Amino acid sequence: MIARATRVTVATLGVSALLLLTGACGSTAPAPPTARVERGQVSTKVSASGALAAVASQNLGFAQAAQLIELGVKVGDTVRAGQVLAREDPFSFQQLLNQQQAQLNQQQAILDRLVRSPSVHGDSRSLDQAKKILSATKDSSDAAHDRDQNAVYRARQSRDFAQRQFERAREKLQQCPPSMLPPVLPCTGTEQTDFNTAKSTLLTARATYDTAKHTLDVDDTQARINEETARQTVVTAQNSFNSDRSDKTPNIAAQAALVANYRALAANAQRNLDNTVLYAPVAGTISSITGAVGEYVGSGSGTSALAPGTTATIPGVGAAATSDQSSASATGAPSATRPGGSAFMVINNISTFQVVVPFEESDAAKVAPNQKVQVSFDALPDLTRDGTVLSIAPGGVDISGVTNYYATILLTDSDPRLKTGQTAEAGVLVADLENVLVVPNSAVIKQGGRSFVNAPGPDGKPTQVPFQPGLVGDDNTQVLSGLNEGQEIQLPQAQVSGSPSSGGGGGGGRGGG
Repeated sequence: MIARATRVTVATLGVSALLLLTGACGSTAPAPPTARVERGQVSTKVSASGALAAVASQNLGFAQAAQLIELGVKVGDTVRAGQVLAREDPFSFQQLLNQQQAQLNQQQAILDRLVRSPSVHGDSRSLDQAKKILSATKDSSDAAHDRDQNAVYRARQSRDFAQRQFERAREKLQQCPPSMLPPVLPCTGTEQTDFNTAKSTLLTARATYDTAKHTLDVDDTQARINEETARQTVVTAQNSFNSDRSDKTPNIAAQAALVANYRALAANAQRNLDNTVLYAPVAGTISSITGAVGEYVGSGSGTSALAPGTTATIPGVGAAATSDQSSASATGAPSATRPGGSAFMVINNISTFQVVVPFEESDAAKVAPNQKVQVSFDALPDLTRDGTVLSIAPGGVDISGVTNYYATILLTDSDPRLKTGQTAEAGVLVADLENVLVVPNSAVIKQGGRSFVNAPGPDGKPTQVPFQPGLVGDDNTQVLSGLNEGQEIQLPQAQVSGSPSSGGGGGGGRGGG
């Protein structure tokens, strides 16, 4: 069932193999093949095999809780794949993305300076940037606070007005009871109706005020967290300013890790912003909607179903996720329902398939919802289909002594030859870099924790050249610094065949990370 492999697909890598062939009876050894440092795309995949299953219904929801500002469909509507269904208010998500992107830009600028400069200077600019980020964070927090405070003020005014109207209606009802027949002026006979209306209005106004006050409290808490995060960045920059580090190589490695961290934070913030728009992942019919424009909808899309033939949970998939809560309680599976016990939106009668795949824990840590997937099928070797990761189980299961986590992959297109239960191989794209400098893994030499390649020397003999590696795949390694585009390097003598795009292949075990 488990067929795990980690693959890296590298596109646009032009490798020019220069081979000197000996004659039929010659004794001269062939010159080592060479390649050049060029730009290309590096994609990292994790793969596993699983079972194909038809999707009968699907729960949909937003990744984060926010106010619903647009609802583009009604119950009973037929939707197409990719159609916009609903939108949340993106304000807070956009502000967080702006902050993370600013921090990423700051850290990338520091890394560029470290790589290009013979010594590490100019930490004061990092400090200034951090202070600007802190100032921007405070401004953003103040703006959000003012907005929420105004909402609370308006809600309080409405509540107070409703309270006064209610008290007047109650007083008039006491003066003119319904038993007074016929009514005598100034009584009109509508006092009971007026009282009921005023009471309903008051309850609504109180609820609106409570919601606005809760939003103010939540946003203020988040603002304090954001300010403390930005203030910590200032402290870090101040420490760097006070201590001008001279050991460049460790500094580059440490700064590259910081850039990777902030890039991940910015990517997560971008994903949260993107997820404020809810799309139909497949075609189907809207069977239920829980929420109206102006209301605050929670995160999550429904209860969890069971993976076919196992006791592992598949969050957010299957008819059991919408029609029966008992499956979750019986298996101990966690519930992902919104307050009120139902998904925000449900699509039924979906003519497509999902793949239930167990990933070994080291690979499962790299898999996340919305990642792209390429799926192939043992029974149909000529067929491949694209898909996306819908969810991954929060709890692991033991399979042959190895902890695995079940992931659910939704195919974006079907085929009449596909059948439930067929074995499918899913390759999940977990990392992707485009237009970066790369060298074949077979050319990389690891010594003492450092990475080198052999380059032709003036006398024709190989000379080791150190470089700073980035993302490492099965076939190629990203070059961060130390090598120039177009620079000639030597490949192992054994690499005398293979397609140019593979960089010679066969030496992935020597790549460094």
